[in-house]
Amino acid sequence: MSILHNLSPEFWTIIAIVSGLTLLASALITPWLLSMIPQDYFLTHEEYLCKWKTTRPLLRGAVLLMRNIIGLGLCLLGLIMLVTPGQGLVVILLGLACSTFPGKRTLELKILNQKGVMSSVNWLRKKMNRQPLRLPESASEDCPQPRES
Repeated sequence: MSILHNLSPEFWTIIAIVSGLTLLASALITPWLLSMIPQDYFLTHEEYLCKWKTTRPLLRGAVLLMRNIIGLGLCLLGLIMLVTPGQGLVVILLGLACSTFPGKRTLELKILNQKGVMSSVNWLRKKMNRQPLRLPESASEDCPQPRES
């Protein structure tokens, strides 16, 4: 505890300002980002990425790199928000949605199934006049097959 006592008041002021700005940013940006997720996001494959592999591999690589950088940043902010004011789990979920890695869908579904997370996500979507997210019947499915019409 002596380390905490040795920190200057300016340090604690900076921590308070950063915490407040993070709370404000998450309150403004999170509902908008959640409203951009398609209602059937968890029910379909991301087949459109497969077309990029052959037509524009450099562009695909740049987009995937940016998505992963943004996703990592959001996950880190979410982890910070778990101990400071903010919507930590929701921001982590947004970070995961931006990222691409094996097992991503399973991890997203596990987070959504945490107590209160799905209801918070759908409440925020409702505030932005969006339909609630739909989950697969078996929430442990990693890559559910798209429905045939």
